[in-house]
Amino acid sequence: MSEDVKQAESTIAEDSVKQTAEEPTNTGAKSVSDSVPYSRFVEVNAKRKEAEAELESVKQKAEARRKAELEKQGEYKVLLDESKSEMDKLEAQAKQWEQYELQKREQLMKAVELTESQQKIASKLDLIELESYVSDLNTQNVKQPVRTDASIPTSGMPNLVDNPFTKPDSQGGFKENWAGIMAKYQNKK
Repeated sequence: MSEDVKQAESTIAEDSVKQTAEEPTNTGAKSVSDSVPYSRFVEVNAKRKEAEAELESVKQKAEARRKAELEKQGEYKVLLDESKSEMDKLEAQAKQWEQYELQKREQLMKAVELTESQQKIASKLDLIELESYVSDLNTQNVKQPVRTDASIPTSGMPNLVDNPFTKPDSQGGFKENWAGIMAKYQNKK
């Protein structure tokens, strides 16, 4: 914008009509030198007026642009206010999350007795990984009980004097002797 103004002013200065210089002569009379023909004067004067008009239009456009930018800045103020309110809301949510994460982390660390090396590892983990790590430590610390059921014999029927399953029938099964086998078990109860 300022370059356009400077350029227009320099054009006006270059194209302006040269004023005639009056030089005194030896005789005391003034002589006119560098006289400009009238047609040239009209041409240069028209260019000057055209350049001044162009300069004025550039100034008006610049002012219009400045006003438009100010109007846009008014809209930007609204957008800025909206973004500030959203940012405040998100900051409040972030603070709530940080408090929750801190409480949960303390709760998980207290849930399991950690050695110093385990505490170093746990301090570097994010919350989800810490939960998994504590869960793994809990499953390692809980010993699975060995199932011992005294009602089920461990191998066959060792205490039975005459084991009915030692002598299969002619077909390889126990169909012929099945009633006798069932009678022995029913008597045990």
